[in-house]
Amino acid sequence: MERFVIDRLRERLQGQVTTPDDVDYDVARMTFNATVQRRPAVIVRVRSDDDVVAAVVAAGDLGLPIAVRGGGHSVAGHAMADGALVVDLRDRRDVSVDPATGIVRVAGGAQWVDVDQAAWVHHLAVVGGTFGDTGVAGLTLGGGIGWLIGIHGFTCDNLVRAEVVTASGERVVAGPDGDPDLLWALRGGGGNFGVVTTFEFRARDPGPIVAGELSYPVSAIRQVLRRVAEVAATAPDALELMAWIARSPDDPEGGAIVVLGVCWPGDPAATEDVLRRLRAGLPVLSDDVRTMEYPEVQAINGRLPFGLRHYWKGHFLRVMDEAVIGAIVESIADHPGGRGGILLESIRGAGRVEPEGGTAFAQRAATWNASALAIWGEPTGDDANIAWARRAADRLAVGSLSGAGYANYAPVDETTERVRLAFGTERFARLATIKARYDPTNQFRFNLNIGPALVRAPGD
Repeated sequence: MERFVIDRLRERLQGQVTTPDDVDYDVARMTFNATVQRRPAVIVRVRSDDDVVAAVVAAGDLGLPIAVRGGGHSVAGHAMADGALVVDLRDRRDVSVDPATGIVRVAGGAQWVDVDQAAWVHHLAVVGGTFGDTGVAGLTLGGGIGWLIGIHGFTCDNLVRAEVVTASGERVVAGPDGDPDLLWALRGGGGNFGVVTTFEFRARDPGPIVAGELSYPVSAIRQVLRRVAEVAATAPDALELMAWIARSPDDPEGGAIVVLGVCWPGDPAATEDVLRRLRAGLPVLSDDVRTMEYPEVQAINGRLPFGLRHYWKGHFLRVMDEAVIGAIVESIADHPGGRGGILLESIRGAGRVEPEGGTAFAQRAATWNASALAIWGEPTGDDANIAWARRAADRLAVGSLSGAGYANYAPVDETTERVRLAFGTERFARLATIKARYDPTNQFRFNLNIGPALVRAPGD
């Protein structure tokens, strides 16, 4: 039966079917995080919606659960799963833009660089990932923090419609012309509901942008973070701040450095007061803040190559106060080395306002997302780096809003309790009910999983 179904898939698909017997299997199953080495039963590299339907139906025939690979950028490795059928969307990266409506239509395997380039031809932008090779699907379904969050909210807030293949192989629409509840669920509820083959976003002209990075030495970490917290609490909504605190690769003694990313979409003249406060009285080591176009802003962070080893964990914060700053200083002091550090991302303005139609994403009362990112190269560093990230996350919990972290930075061993805390009781229950309608047997379980609610028949 198994061989028959797989052979039939190969005959019917435009795409490619890979099994463990194939020479390219190990390449096909590679994901962003090298600590994740999972072995799917079948990887189906789809090229059309018909391919997706055929793959999902085949999974049912084979009795296999389904994992979905979009950009493959998940730190938790959700794109691949042991013994699963993987719907691999990596070849589906088409993006089309309607400049009259500002709607950007994006295929499920696209990366943010694809969206940025296509939209910017029309001087439009969507709130997107801060690494260009981040997958659109994973970022959107987990929330989506980006440089334009202050004026346009999270990425998921700008999702207006989606096309989905469900566990039964049915094609459905999430949105006003389909199921609004499913659109709500896709706005932060993860990959629990099916294969999203197409996303539609609202894009806008961000206007002129002032952006770049300032860096400061280890000796000023407390002073700098206090100032950054003060500016974030009082500056106009448009400002987005992201701070990276890590050991400096250029310091032979391993001293730490604070790199502060700044993005201001709006009148460049109005940035002077904000920038003055981030410079005055602080020991600035470097400063490349200037007027940029949006694709340049999106390139600030460069790329993180596939093949490094990762363990990330953190918390959404109520506020960045002295206790949190102390936790960051302590965590950097006992960092084991490597490329990791503490990432702080401000949540301001439109990011703290629920959009029309609402979202499953539930952490809008937070002012910062704080994450310990352990990044290293060799398996010999696994124990030390994973232990460090866990200790750092435990320290950051002193300022946690809800006890939960950001879905898109979740570790491979994220707990069910933290998933529940991320949504809260009411949202989690609503998501479970929607899950029961679209995936009652939990075929799509390789994610921050929300089990289907138990639905009782009338009279039971």
